[in-house]
Amino acid sequence: MTKSIVSIYFMVLVTSSLVAQNDPLEEINFAMLIQMTGNSDKDIVGTPYLEQKFMPGLIYENGEKKQNAYFRYNVKDDQVEVKVVPNQEESYLLPREQKYSYRLKNYTYELGDFKIPGKGFEKGFVANYYESENIKFIGKPFVKVSKAQPAKTGYGEAKPASMSTNIKYYLSLKGEDFKEVNIKEKDFKNMLKTSSKIDAYLKDNKIKEVDDAVKLLKYYDSIK
Repeated sequence: MTKSIVSIYFMVLVTSSLVAQNDPLEEINFAMLIQMTGNSDKDIVGTPYLEQKFMPGLIYENGEKKQNAYFRYNVKDDQVEVKVVPNQEESYLLPREQKYSYRLKNYTYELGDFKIPGKGFEKGFVANYYESENIKFIGKPFVKVSKAQPAKTGYGEAKPASMSTNIKYYLSLKGEDFKEVNIKEKDFKNMLKTSSKIDAYLKDNKIKEVDDAVKLLKYYDSIK
């Protein structure tokens, strides 16, 4: 169920009920949340969410752990949604402030503007997969919406509108501008300093998934 914004009275009731639980959202954060309801995309095949269900994670404020919660990211609306417990009926929008980040198992959602040479800025939430003193590896999710198509013949069937999610990946070294990379060995070799150790690593470890790229970057950090 949805309400575009909740009344102060309702917020007090919800906050009070959550405080009674063992794992409530803090009141100062809860007052900034907006209750979600309904689905304006119900006539579109597919989903705008990167995660198919709410996933366990942590809310951080200015780098400090604040709260356990369950998250999913609406790519189309560029919003992180939260539940205190996974079976909770209502979900809420989290604050769009840079001081907040939302950490899941393999990545952290953070808000910002990231300069991409030749493309301008990627704005909004990104997934931070790996960050060290010299490296930052992020993904910017995006959604592709295809329009509905009428039947081409009297015997054919119309195709409903559809949407799908995907991710563009970017890598920055030593604080320089981000550059787009594909999850392939050659893209990472072109950006990392070539060395016999990296070459040897890639002979035994193929880059096919994001986790493979993160392992390579951690190895690169370890040999510097």
